[in-house]
Amino acid sequence: MKKKIIVLLFAIVIGILTIFKVYSVQKTEKRDYDVRVDLKQGTSLKRVFEKIGVEKSIFFKVFLKYEKDSGKNIKAGFYEFKGQYSYEDILNMMEGGKVKYKILTIPEGYSIKEIARVLDEKGYGSEEGLKKALENVKDFPYPTPNGNFEGYLYPETYYLSVDVKEDEIVKKMLGEFLKKFPPEKYPDRKKFYKDLIMASIIEREAQLKEEKALMSSVFYNRLKKGMKLGSDATVNYIYDYQKRRMYYKDLKVDSPYNTYMYTGLPPAPIANPHTSSMEAAMNPARTDYLFFVVTSDGKHTFTKTYREHLEVQKKKK
Repeated sequence: MKKKIIVLLFAIVIGILTIFKVYSVQKTEKRDYDVRVDLKQGTSLKRVFEKIGVEKSIFFKVFLKYEKDSGKNIKAGFYEFKGQYSYEDILNMMEGGKVKYKILTIPEGYSIKEIARVLDEKGYGSEEGLKKALENVKDFPYPTPNGNFEGYLYPETYYLSVDVKEDEIVKKMLGEFLKKFPPEKYPDRKKFYKDLIMASIIEREAQLKEEKALMSSVFYNRLKKGMKLGSDATVNYIYDYQKRRMYYKDLKVDSPYNTYMYTGLPPAPIANPHTSSMEAAMNPARTDYLFFVVTSDGKHTFTKTYREHLEVQKKKK
């Protein structure tokens, strides 16, 4: 009986050692790959591994879970696997962020200062570096009063070189803007700039794309009547969008961007808008609306009179 137990234990030990040996070979064995994967923030790792072709390997799954902490240290980026790689090579590259390109996503409606903060957080640059890069831009076809490029850094996802500098980022973003708005299509630069200012306000005020043209009509209707725009977004721009909520005391700040204090458009854009906001600025809906107030889930209620506007606000409370 003891002899059988010893033989069984010996067999188990041999089996375990064999599994470990096979596992060790499998995780370091080189295989041929020719694949590129775009791993964005929040992307499912399972889908990425499916594209690479490793998700069905039990050895890869074990290596990922027990030696690589289930991929918690994997970094976003554009990876290229062309040649021979082991499972260990693949995960080491993704943990080390050895990307072919860096990915930079600029949200719609960010100001230049907010974009600078994104660059700083991702280690792609600094506010000072971005400022210098913009100062070095020559022969830009659209108005940039006092060297102000607010409105022209187009919000998009960009694929950048690994050793990217602020100059390259600025070139990419301005280039994308010019693709969206070719200079030859907009010969009236003065009008274009006013539209851009309006688009930037719409971008910061509207949460739903389908409301942008309506919101545009409100602002243009107010301008026609000589009314102040009364946009919280233009005032919050003065505070670098640090205010989560605007109070009456905040609206007393004396600045040409304070559209509660001064009539007309602010002197420059307050953000970098998406094409949909620019389209709304150029083609406002035809309405008699003069007011709007957010009511629920980002939706706004539009009204023609101040009395109606007050009634909506009362119901909201």
